[in-house]
Amino acid sequence: MDKTDEKILKLLQGNARMSWQELGDAIGMSRVAAKKRVKKLEEAGIIRGYNTTIYREGEVTLLIDIETTPEGFTDVLNYMGTRTLDIRQIYTTTKENHIHAVAVSTSIENLSYMTKMITRHCAGSIEHISCHAVREIAKDVYGGVGYEQRSKSETDL
Repeated sequence: MDKTDEKILKLLQGNARMSWQELGDAIGMSRVAAKKRVKKLEEAGIIRGYNTTIYREGEVTLLIDIETTPEGFTDVLNYMGTRTLDIRQIYTTTKENHIHAVAVSTSIENLSYMTKMITRHCAGSIEHISCHAVREIAKDVYGGVGYEQRSKSETDL
């Protein structure tokens, strides 16, 4: 990757829908050359996809941290990955048997119910679970949010 590739990534991160002509003009090359550069970045796995972020009024984001037993780690991970509609991301961390997940719903009740179901289904596998609703988003490069303030009532679980 060179400085031109870095510039392409920065431009696409801000607006992945820009035309090849707009991209080419911004980096000082033809639309065909810009398209070839992006294709190489995609083939190399640097650009992994393009997403549409949808905002729904009243949406609540919940951060979930789970510490599991060594034996229960895979069970909890599989359950969360296959049976929880509101979960958007699941991460395993460098902390032993630790899972961090992000869930989003327009209903705090749905999120509360989801965490109860995770706890119930994986009861023998979970050592500790904590959930925190997001009060404000200070920066979100993927969702295009600069700053968003949530009211206190939206963040109470």
